[in-house]
Amino acid sequence: MARVNDDMECPDGTTSATGFYPLTPKSLSPPRLFRASESLDQDQELVTFTRWRPSFHLQPAEGWMNDPCAPGFDPATGLYHVSFQWNPRDNDWGDIAWGHATSSDFVSWRIDQQPSLLPDKPYDHLGVFTGCLHANESSPLACFYTSVNALPIHHTLPYKHGCESLSIALSCDNGETWVKHPSNPILPGAPSDVKVTGWRDPFVSKWPSLSRVLEKDSDTLYGIVSGGIVDKTPTTFIYAICPSDLTKWEYLGPLVDIGLNKRPSRWSGDLGRNWEVTNFLTLHDSFDASVTRDFLVMGTEGCIEEREEAGQEGLDSGVPKRPARCQLWMAGSLQAVEGGPGSVVGRRPRMEYTFGGHLDHGCYYAANSFFDPVTRSHIVWGWIPEDDLGDSLRRQQGWSGMLALPRRIQLTTILRVVRAWNTNDLTSITSVEASPDGMGTYTLRTLTSIPDSRVVGRLRSQPGVRVWHLPQGPITPFPIYIAADPMRSNTWELRCSIRVSRDCKKTGLRIGHNDDFSKETVLCFEPMKETFTIDRPTFAASFDSACHQINAAPETAAHTLFTTLDNEAGETTEALEIRVWCDHSVLEVFVNERTVITTRIYAGDATYGARFFAEEEKEDGVVP
Repeated sequence: MARVNDDMECPDGTTSATGFYPLTPKSLSPPRLFRASESLDQDQELVTFTRWRPSFHLQPAEGWMNDPCAPGFDPATGLYHVSFQWNPRDNDWGDIAWGHATSSDFVSWRIDQQPSLLPDKPYDHLGVFTGCLHANESSPLACFYTSVNALPIHHTLPYKHGCESLSIALSCDNGETWVKHPSNPILPGAPSDVKVTGWRDPFVSKWPSLSRVLEKDSDTLYGIVSGGIVDKTPTTFIYAICPSDLTKWEYLGPLVDIGLNKRPSRWSGDLGRNWEVTNFLTLHDSFDASVTRDFLVMGTEGCIEEREEAGQEGLDSGVPKRPARCQLWMAGSLQAVEGGPGSVVGRRPRMEYTFGGHLDHGCYYAANSFFDPVTRSHIVWGWIPEDDLGDSLRRQQGWSGMLALPRRIQLTTILRVVRAWNTNDLTSITSVEASPDGMGTYTLRTLTSIPDSRVVGRLRSQPGVRVWHLPQGPITPFPIYIAADPMRSNTWELRCSIRVSRDCKKTGLRIGHNDDFSKETVLCFEPMKETFTIDRPTFAASFDSACHQINAAPETAAHTLFTTLDNEAGETTEALEIRVWCDHSVLEVFVNERTVITTRIYAGDATYGARFFAEEEKEDGVVP
């Protein structure tokens, strides 16, 4: 059995909460149409353009976009910045420039109509790839980026040294215009004494944890460039940067050496063969700020197991398959080791893997982050691609990709943990750090994320937003149902909390996309399997030819619930907390904040209702 009710407070450990918020926000995107096809008339083109287009996710007016680039805050002006890889001429990848957007409140964004950086120099004429922002009140804004002069580039192909270089652009007018540095490229390519699989996506920041290890000043700037070493390991190459001259980078060596396709368990993902858009950060413990952990957040390429588990290998011929990649994070211990091959210094930094997991289990990729001094939190942006949509459909719609909702990431601590739902050895759950606390229980730490509260608040305050609270009570034998008529929408937020009994086989909710729920999206938690799944709707072959060009394979993530011990209340198992944001074809699902799945729902044009369900498992079978 599972229970849902509307009590936002849970004093007795048995209550839970749910809310449903249809959202009707003003679009973040400029209202300008791309001519998708000369064969489409104007009315048909408008329908095609808007059919799956989100309304509150940041994206340019038209064309192809991918990785978020150079997110950050400028203390001199109080403006937030975020850029993105953009092809404004077409909605296929190619001719990559940077789009650019700014905001004074992190909610309302001004998206520039023209690229901020163009591939117009000999060293970057084939692409201005991903990079980062360095903001400082006493100097111009600086963007570091990957400048590309030879293609194709892929970790499976022989790497041409110098095809990717490191360049810098400066702005003296608060990001309105950018000028490329006359010394570009400031680094001509990857280290010459290692055979790399890739070398791109610079990230620059202070890293006091590393400075302590290397006995350097805490204000030292570090830069990392993502990639891998052929037949050895994915990694990120680390440099020390002169703060008074940002063009001077001193190579310190590869930061990690974890081997190929490291996969600690199903909880942690496949670390692949090549990394992209790696960020480093230090997070403080949610209970004790003096306790910190150091993290890398990275896109991993060349993954093996993940494709099989996600159901991608069994797709019919012609249905698009996602690239073999994941969006992961890892925590690690920093140390200084003696220099060796691939190092030009006597002692170099090394990060040893301790625990790690998925930042997102779905199609989300290329996460890029920054520390926000206004909220004192780390913010991460990610890219939501059109990987599940066939090329002909994608080209017809005239646009491709958007940024996910910006998320705050933090180090979350759970005290006095007794057990997981069905895993006896807590240390085998490799997405958490499980430490004995000396009282017969464990302290768990892990990375969690949730959409930024400022953005959520703005969405909820839009005109026309309505809120429903559900009555409390058991889900079985009578499922709780949100009626169709009052809440039909294709933009909404849902928040629910479900108390799960030990004899529950599965529980969750069904999101109906028509009146009789014959087309639905199902969010399901199976406690004994410790798995959370999203089953996506498909088009009937007789109804829409799109059925042959859309990947609607299920999304699956490892997830469990933990039981904690209180000296007075005894043992309590946490509730299943689900939060969902739906924006037309985009679905972002957060489960207990530590399991996140972003996916696309192309066959669900609108939401007609939602039903909560639970099945109990008895000795003589399953009872719905």
